[in-house]
Amino acid sequence: MIDRLTVDGVRVYRNLGFDFEVRWFTIFHLLGTRSSMTVTEIAHVLRLAHPSVIETTDEMVRRGVLVSQRDDADRRRRNLTLSRKGQALARKLEPVWEAFRQAAEEIFSEAGCDFLEAIKKMETALDSKGLYERIADRLSDTKESENK
Repeated sequence: MIDRLTVDGVRVYRNLGFDFEVRWFTIFHLLGTRSSMTVTEIAHVLRLAHPSVIETTDEMVRRGVLVSQRDDADRRRRNLTLSRKGQALARKLEPVWEAFRQAAEEIFSEAGCDFLEAIKKMETALDSKGLYERIADRLSDTKESENK
């Protein structure tokens, strides 16, 4: 399902002539609501792996939609902001993103479920105990019962 949605998203951007990658959306949208953020802050807010954020933001900088500046206080940190090109692109993409939102609501309605609410509940459950811990517990229980 994720592949199908991603492929369709790519098609939408390409057919409309936008130089925009589907995987950029969450970072792009987040930086559109903030003046500047570091890689670590983005990773924390979006709950993404630090290396994944670095890889994506580096690509976005190369493509000219982000600006990266070293922090004067800590040269290891990079402050990321939307470039002028990125800001202009965001304005042009707003109606496209609204169409994405409406299409998603239509799909959820046709499916007869509140998918976004289900995701929120899953995130809450993962916050209380992650997938790794749940699997480790089961494997530990299995190992303990085998040793008895």
